[in-house]
Amino acid sequence: MTTVELMDNLAEFLRPVVADYSTQQPSGQREIKVYAGFPPARMNADEQASFIYALVTGAQDTADSEMSTATVEIGFSIYDNSDADDWRSLYNLMEHVRQHLLKHRLVANRHRLQLPLKLEVPEAQPAPQWQGKITATYTIGQPYEEDIYYGD
Repeated sequence: MTTVELMDNLAEFLRPVVADYSTQQPSGQREIKVYAGFPPARMNADEQASFIYALVTGAQDTADSEMSTATVEIGFSIYDNSDADDWRSLYNLMEHVRQHLLKHRLVANRHRLQLPLKLEVPEAQPAPQWQGKITATYTIGQPYEEDIYYGD
């Protein structure tokens, strides 16, 4: 169980959670994509990004535990150019994901959520693009130490 596995498993876990959410783009209605790791660079100037990403930002091992932990940033970038309360799209989506994470604390039968969750929304926003993040800690496997043979 590596940090890359955690990112992949968490992205896979979140995709069906947000399947009913979409965003109105200049070119029409679009689904909200979920990425493992860094989201890709935007290649089309007409499309505004609406996505979620799961990115491990740190990991910690301890000598007295069979599990290590990894800090994951679940980032949100949602385009909403509606006339009123356009910021609500971000909060609704983040709250939906937060509640799902709390209800289902085990991801892929491998990674357990360690509380607390931390939700952050920066005050300065590049509206109509709304951004926020949830910071979570998950367990990841820790290899057993192998015996070292020094010889005679």
